[in-house]
Amino acid sequence: MHQTVFRRALMGATALACIALAMPAHAQDDTDRDTDGIIVTSTKIPTQIEKTGSSISVVTKEEMEEQQTRQVLDALTTTPGISVSQFGAKGTDSTVRMRGMPGHYTSVLIDGVEVSDPSRSQTAFDFSQLQTAGIDRIEVLRGSQSVLYGGEAVAGAVNIVTERGRGDIKGSAFGEIGSYDTYLVGGGVRGGFDDDRGGINVSAQYLDTSGFSAADENLPGNSEGEDYDNFSSLGRLDYQLTDRIGIKGNFRYAEGTLNYDASSGPYGDDPDVGDDYLQYSGRGAVTFETKDRFFVGEAGVAYSYSKRDGFDNGAPAYYYVGERVTYDFQGTLNFDPDNIIIVGVERNEESYESDTSPAGVDIWTNALFGMYQFSPVENLFLSVGARLDDHEAYGTHDTYRGTAAYRFADTGTTIRGSYSTGFRAPSLFELYGRCCGDPNFGNPNLTPEESKSWDAGIDQSLFGGDMFLSVAYFNIDTENAIQFEGVYGTMTPNYFNKPGESRSRGVETSADWMVNSDLRVNVAYTWNVVQDATGERYDNAPRHSVNFNVNYALFDGRGNVNLNVLHRIDTRDRSNSVRLDDPFVVKLAARYSLLDNLDVTARIENLLDDEYQTEYGYGTSDRAFYAGLTYRF
Repeated sequence: MHQTVFRRALMGATALACIALAMPAHAQDDTDRDTDGIIVTSTKIPTQIEKTGSSISVVTKEEMEEQQTRQVLDALTTTPGISVSQFGAKGTDSTVRMRGMPGHYTSVLIDGVEVSDPSRSQTAFDFSQLQTAGIDRIEVLRGSQSVLYGGEAVAGAVNIVTERGRGDIKGSAFGEIGSYDTYLVGGGVRGGFDDDRGGINVSAQYLDTSGFSAADENLPGNSEGEDYDNFSSLGRLDYQLTDRIGIKGNFRYAEGTLNYDASSGPYGDDPDVGDDYLQYSGRGAVTFETKDRFFVGEAGVAYSYSKRDGFDNGAPAYYYVGERVTYDFQGTLNFDPDNIIIVGVERNEESYESDTSPAGVDIWTNALFGMYQFSPVENLFLSVGARLDDHEAYGTHDTYRGTAAYRFADTGTTIRGSYSTGFRAPSLFELYGRCCGDPNFGNPNLTPEESKSWDAGIDQSLFGGDMFLSVAYFNIDTENAIQFEGVYGTMTPNYFNKPGESRSRGVETSADWMVNSDLRVNVAYTWNVVQDATGERYDNAPRHSVNFNVNYALFDGRGNVNLNVLHRIDTRDRSNSVRLDDPFVVKLAARYSLLDNLDVTARIENLLDDEYQTEYGYGTSDRAFYAGLTYRF
């Protein structure tokens, strides 16, 4: 079935591409940066990064191309405060931990669409199916973002921005082959309309691999690979109907099949189990503004859908379906560039059903939020915000956030800090989920979690802006954290509020140095301790994480060599009373332009053939080789 869907989706993407190519193009500046720095959306409006009090990292398209990063999971590991674990090969479940917190404490948006899956045990996004093709940048916003992005953003938010169609029509096609019988093909086109009113972008790719054993292959009987295929497509449209009214839209589609083992737990083996999965999301919006742009508004509707169909020996085994609909309106009052008020309203509707809950359950949340972003004196940038959530089951809850940044222009120093409160209602599965023959798996008597988060840091620019240093301390306190502490099949609730206060604290540091026009070095280091109310450390949150990257441009920019090193130290799995390996994972990538529009690429992953686990009992890649071609037109 997945091949049929793949062909249909590919035909749709090709049709969009042909439409885009048929449209006349115009010349525009093709960048999302201005002269003062990268534009980010931590405040839901374009803001210069040095004017925010938040802890922010941005992974650009150029960096992903230099490192030949194919999955968003791998891009996230290069930023401070992020650790990733996965239950085996490509396509298997993964967890992205921000500041050591489990994945359901991070809000994930793709072009403004919240894409976390309400059918999961805790509402979270499955990054395993998200490829990098068509993505312009990934913004990692650390620290609670609940005021603007809702209750799931206790640890922070990941904002993924796809490429915008502007300028002359441009396109690319690429192909790659490599270890584990892997091949990857794809391409895309983007460009602007000749009336200078907008543009379109569409991309698609297909990945197929035999993978490696999810159950650690170093144990007997775990030699088979994990067959996995993935078709993904992204699209975006921006168009100004008049000088004052515009429309925008975006979509994401991903589908495929994963065959995996380790279904019976760590070191278990069942090669006949797998998932068919389907994910899609999209948003349409209308924008409008007054003549002097004093007021800018946007009203939109977003939808996301996730489905997992499990099978065992070819027979259906289970299914989970999660849906989310969001209606939103945001208005911005621009008194001047440093004196802005943002107000917004949202309605979020979530639903979940499965083979054990075919009738399904759903819940809604209404929200009102506002933020004031201002500069009372030169070089001091402040923001204050508040949010009121009206939850169908838990009534009203308010959250607050404040940030401050002061820039010493003469020395290139910025002092910044933020303080936030958060509110996370139990997920639908935590409340009503059924599993493993247990009709009372969920716990309808759970109470919401409440959190307080703060951080403080210093950023320093040196050598005329060629070096940028950053250090920050952070602290997150969570009351009544919801944890799984039940026993399968006991006919009693399995989720409980942990009395007391859980805590994550740590230090994030980074250094970016443009040594010369050809050589750039980046280092990120995080020290992090995460403990529940009893003092027990959280699973799979490393105490020390280091990522080192060096990129060297060759042959007057026609090529580059990139070296990336990931090292994690002291990762615990308390459920199995073990300390996981301290991996030293090296990736080497190289590119050379054979022609002005034709590149050849090659890379080696896990160069040192390090053996390690990121989830207890589940394998990781051996040394692997990949090579490819990219054609641009």
